[in-house]
Amino acid sequence: MNLQINLGQLAKAVKGRLVKGEPETKFNSFVTDTRKLAPGDFFWALKGASYDAHDFLARTLPLRVSGWLVREDAVKDSRALPPAVIAVKDTLRALQDLAAWHRLRFELPLTAITGSNGKSSTKEMLRSIFSTRGKTCSNAGNLNNQFGLPLSLLELSPEHRFGVFELGASRRGDIKEIGEAARPTCGIITNIGPSHLEYFGDIETIFETKTELAGCLAPGGILVYNYDDRYLSRLNGRDFRKLTFGRSPGAGLRILDGENLRMEYGGTVLEMNLPQAGGHNYYNAAAAAGAALASGLDFAAVRLGLENYTPPPMRLQEIKIGGAEVVLDAYNANPQSMASALKEMTARRKPLYLMLGDMKELGKYSAHYHTDLGAALAHMGAEKVFLAGPEMKAAAGAYCRAGGSSMEYGETLEDWLPEARSLISAGKGSFLIKASRSMKFERIIEGLVPPK
Repeated sequence: MNLQINLGQLAKAVKGRLVKGEPETKFNSFVTDTRKLAPGDFFWALKGASYDAHDFLARTLPLRVSGWLVREDAVKDSRALPPAVIAVKDTLRALQDLAAWHRLRFELPLTAITGSNGKSSTKEMLRSIFSTRGKTCSNAGNLNNQFGLPLSLLELSPEHRFGVFELGASRRGDIKEIGEAARPTCGIITNIGPSHLEYFGDIETIFETKTELAGCLAPGGILVYNYDDRYLSRLNGRDFRKLTFGRSPGAGLRILDGENLRMEYGGTVLEMNLPQAGGHNYYNAAAAAGAALASGLDFAAVRLGLENYTPPPMRLQEIKIGGAEVVLDAYNANPQSMASALKEMTARRKPLYLMLGDMKELGKYSAHYHTDLGAALAHMGAEKVFLAGPEMKAAAGAYCRAGGSSMEYGETLEDWLPEARSLISAGKGSFLIKASRSMKFERIIEGLVPPK
């Protein structure tokens, strides 16, 4: 972060009040974690779900910080102040306001991506495409929420030619809140499915939340979305610029059948070798290609970027461990992504082993979706199915009722971890490891992967 502004500009951008300090004092960056503060840093106090940084302001003074951005009430209660202080009503809102102000300093193609599945993979694909033509700014890791997205936008600098940012959501209004700060010239909605139902309540609310992105586009912006998705198809009649992708004949960018990834757009067919094959990744690639084309790039950049794309770790990551073919997909899990992963495994080398953990955040629908999963697993033809977690108990019961004959269930991963590791070490067959992030299923292969 190198904002190159002054305190007066900062106070105006965040709709705050300069309580102490000179307006012309230079301001380039700030820190939000007291544990990372160094002398001379500017501290921005944020309030999270389980903490309030205002409680630790006194600890920052011995570190000789250069200033604070804090709530109005913190200034009233504090007897000692650093050299500069800006007071605002809400420090998170101020962070988003600064990000929105900073984003408008740059005229560049900027894509924002949301959806129930495939956001990170699509982001990395598009970043790879954009990077063939210039330096690209994007959010790292899971910096895609009300806190992370603004911090990511603040990394934009004059050297960037493109931006691509993932937007996450867990409640209605989330996409609107951070999408307005991003002000994308292009938006992508990958799909709509049962993710985070514990917070959203139903899939209709997920649809309404994800499609908030359409209202956040910059003037003249375009929305790229999945034509085959039964929810997103409802956008076809809406009056805004759009580019659709999918396998259906009506899609603007059509995924064609073939051994490699083939796409047709405007009468031109593009064929390429995608590093991470599979039907779901063909959709992600089509979404990225559509956004690239909508942003003014050509098919040559799309091919080069997609063929050089590096998949994010723990998202259908393919790992060779001796003779075993391991697919590690332990970053997240919901019914839609689980079904896609299982479908991809049907063509894998046999014997097939499935090591699956809870699909979290499904709320009142959890038993329903886990029961459906268990029944489906009984007919997968797997040599053995391993299930772990309290939610997976419903899947285990359904598996047995559906006639499944080889399954191991445990309340925790540790209940069958030794056997699972032994099978992988034996080096025979294919293994799918998939669960929600909190299950930490990557532990299954810890120490088994040979050093590079």
